[in-house]
Amino acid sequence: CLWLNALGASAAGVFFSLAGYEAGARARADGVGLPLFVMDLTGAPQPVNSPADELVSTGA
Repeated sequence: CLWLNALGASAAGVFFSLAGYEAGARARADGVGLPLFVMDLTGAPQPVNSPADELVSTGA
C-alpha cells in the first residue's frame, strides 16, 4: 500500500487528485503532514493543504 509505505519509509508521500478531497480526508492528511494537490484545468498541480504549501515553498 502506497500510503503505508510512504509513512514507514524515509520518503515523503504526496497525493494528487482531479476531483478534490473530502473534508475527512483533508483532516487526516493534515494530521499526518501529507501534502495534497489537485490538478487544475491545465494539468498543473495546485496545493490544497499546508503541508503541500510547505512542500512548494521549500522544495522538500
